[in-house]
Amino acid sequence: FIFIIVLLLFVMGMKVFSTTRVVNGVEAIPHSWPWQVSMQATPMSPIPYMHGCGGSLIHEEWILTAAHCFIPLNKPSYWRMCLGKHHMNSSMDVPSAEKCYKVDGIIRHKGFVYEQDRTDITNDIALVHLAEPVNMTREISPICLPKPGAVMPAGTPCFVTGWGDEKVAEKLNQAALPVIDFQTCSKPSYWWDTLRPSMICAGYESPDELKSACQGDSGGPFACAAAGPKTTWEVHGIVSFGPRGCIKDKKPSVFTRVSAFSDWIIDNIKKLPIQPVIKGSRMHNGSVLFSASLYTLL
Repeated sequence: FIFIIVLLLFVMGMKVFSTTRVVNGVEAIPHSWPWQVSMQATPMSPIPYMHGCGGSLIHEEWILTAAHCFIPLNKPSYWRMCLGKHHMNSSMDVPSAEKCYKVDGIIRHKGFVYEQDRTDITNDIALVHLAEPVNMTREISPICLPKPGAVMPAGTPCFVTGWGDEKVAEKLNQAALPVIDFQTCSKPSYWWDTLRPSMICAGYESPDELKSACQGDSGGPFACAAAGPKTTWEVHGIVSFGPRGCIKDKKPSVFTRVSAFSDWIIDNIKKLPIQPVIKGSRMHNGSVLFSASLYTLL
């Protein structure tokens, strides 16, 4: 048991494929983001499951995503979490590495009040508990959380990934987006008081760049490479909102800043009887797996 925990901590957040990049909103190398989740929902049988949001695998039993993904489908029985995907149509992946898991719990931040106040999109974070542990493979493995309170410097290129939720893409996409500092993004000409310190801005000031979190999914990861001799990845952001139409001058994509919710994540995961894994995982970078308005939810 101890060996399995140590092995999990060693491989988490490490891409097992080449780090060669195809950037700017194009197809990702298959399975190069092994923590990417396709969150799929159906309101009732026999209606088929449909891709609704993205998420990040942060533990063998936990998915990190956005709270707004569960408007209005907020019951665990509506959802399944699919990992190991590249093509949205899994029959295109030969052999298929996809595995879908049932959900037995959804925890939304109690401070998420967007349903009552459409001008307040703070605390857009949620945890999904899987009905059974994930079987880790080369194509399926967790991403690390950032250190509590960590803030990525302006200009840091991080990656948003997903199939898109405006028009679902056939293949997993990725786009490199530079971090924009809070002082700039909170200016009146940018996001002004909509932006909070618990959020991250990333993208380009000019719409001519044509890159945004629309290349990703609501709830999906904003992943940054951690400094160190070995390349590991941390989920610094959760895709939250952006301008209507996705691309607009001085309206970059906005993400929930994961490091602002480290205590919330740890406290909620500890509520279930898996403390030995959590305690062991915190030894790695001090983390659990060590990360009617002008805007629209992505």
